Amino acid sequence: MKNIKILMIMGLLGLVTVAGSGCSKANAGTENSINSESTANKEDTLSESKGKDTKKPDLKKKEFKFGETIGTIGAIDLEADTSFPKAGFFKTNDFILGCEENKGELASCFYDQMCVKESDAQNVWNIEYSEDLDKIPSAMKGLDSIWDSYLNDGRMYNMHSEQKYEVIVDSTEKVSYGGRDFIREEGHIDITRKDPNYTYDPELVRTKYIAYYYFSPKGAGADKVDDMNGYGMGMAIWGVRPVDMSDEAEAKTMEENYEKLKKTAEASMDSFISLQEYWKLGK
Repeated sequence: MKNIKILMIMGLLGLVTVAGSGCSKANAGTENSINSESTANKEDTLSESKGKDTKKPDLKKKEFKFGETIGTIGAIDLEADTSFPKAGFFKTNDFILGCEENKGELASCFYDQMCVKESDAQNVWNIEYSEDLDKIPSAMKGLDSIWDSYLNDGRMYNMHSEQKYEVIVDSTEKVSYGGRDFIREEGHIDITRKDPNYTYDPELVRTKYIAYYYFSPKGAGADKVDDMNGYGMGMAIWGVRPVDMSDEAEAKTMEENYEKLKKTAEASMDSFISLQEYWKLGK
């Protein structure tokens, strides 16, 4: 009997030891997990800090607030800066409009993106096609009906048949985002009367724009289907609502909105990442 009792006690001690060992392993695993998490957090913080220094977007985001592809080369977050327009952007059949209050007032700004492939450039638009970034801005200005559309959407403005317009470039510079080169252009569009004696329309209506021109190669995306986002000569463009420049209050508001829009556009371009990275964000 003594031997049996001794064996039973030894068995119980063995169970306690095994159970204790199991908890120890579990705790060790938890500690390792916590340590790994802590290390990862430190690495993320360091990476985030470096990202801010190099103007790289935070790739830990699961999705952009308002993600839009730019041809085959990448994507941007249209609402990377939500200070303007305050009510945000919304898609229409033609392009993307932005409103300040979204209470039925006219849109305060717009965004559009398009690419023109070689066959369309030559056979549809009758403009010179080029892969040379320096030549793309002037070529894209040849898309008359596209530029017309920016001035003929009733939610922003409606240019009359008795009016004409001129696109005037104010400044250009070469910039780079995510390893891709762009030409950044600022300019304004003046809408005037075809006949100075026709006084029904304002003498001068003006709008301002910020455009980023680029070249989007065929097959540059993560998959062949990415070519559907457009390839060829490309343009991403933001513009403010045209206003009658004889109205001082309206003119002042347009200028203020344009300065805000420049910050919005720059923030969006700073968020630029390749399509390969973009699809990984869960979009």
